[in-house]
Formats: sequence, C-alpha cells, structure tokens
Amino acid sequence: MTNYAKIDHTNRRIILDRTFEKNALIVGSEEYKMLQACRKDYPEYTVVRRTIKRNPNQEHFKGLTYAYMEEYIMTHESLDTVNTVLDEFYEKRFIAQGHSQAFRYPTIKRWFLRRYPEFLGFRTKPAEDTPVKIVNMNNDTAEANLPKGA
Repeated sequence: MTNYAKIDHTNRRIILDRTFEKNALIVGSEEYKMLQACRKDYPEYTVVRRTIKRNPNQEHFKGLTYAYMEEYIMTHESLDTVNTVLDEFYEKRFIAQGHSQAFRYPTIKRWFLRRYPEFLGFRTKPAEDTPVKIVNMNNDTAEANLPKGA
C-alpha cells in the first residue's frame, strides 16, 4: 500500500494517511512538496488525517489469552470431561497453526465463546448508583452511593 493524499471535494478536505502525514512533517520531502502543492491548489480545504471507522458495539476480550482459556476449562469442567475438552482445545490450536496469523486467535476465541456462553455474562456492566454497605470499625453500617470508579 502506498502513502497518499486524497482530495475530498464534497467535504472540502485534504485527507492524508498516517505515514504520509508523518513524512510530510519533514521539510523538503516528497510528501511535504505534494502537501504544499495540494494546499496551494485548494487553500480553503482543511487538512485531516484519515481515521479508521471503529465499531463501538464490538466486544473486546482483553485478557482472554490461551492460558486463561485453558485455566477456565480446567476449573469449569467436571473431572469426567476436562481431559476431553482440553484435548479438543489443543487440537483446535494445532489446526489453527495452519492458518494465517490473523485467523488463529479469532477462531479459537469463537470456539471458546460458543462452548462457554456464560463467559459473556461476566462482561456485564454494574448498575449505576447501586447502594453499597460501608462498615466502619465500630460495626456501624451505612449505605452510600459511590461514584463511578470508586
């Protein structure tokens, strides 16, 4: 993929990719000269960096590693089925080694989440302003609404 500067006439913008923008900061570089030519041709256009569209509803499973999956299987399966499920997990991982790097982890993660749908329930957000009992040294109890992050 080559670096580029793109003209968006409908929104009156000059769109740069990240590498082009980085190279355009160096005075005298080809990218700098091209950007200055674009700005000269379209002085009323704004210069922006291209951003990737993100899906705000996408689930992220930070910390869901192979080691965590293996530990989860060992603690949540019965003694009768733990070896069978672990063998299936190892086989899936072995088969995934034949695929490209980008498809290995997502394939295993998808299998794990299908096998353990209750894992998705761990990711629910706590209710807003839930009363919390606070106990002090005198064994007095009181309810308090704690702010987020407390």
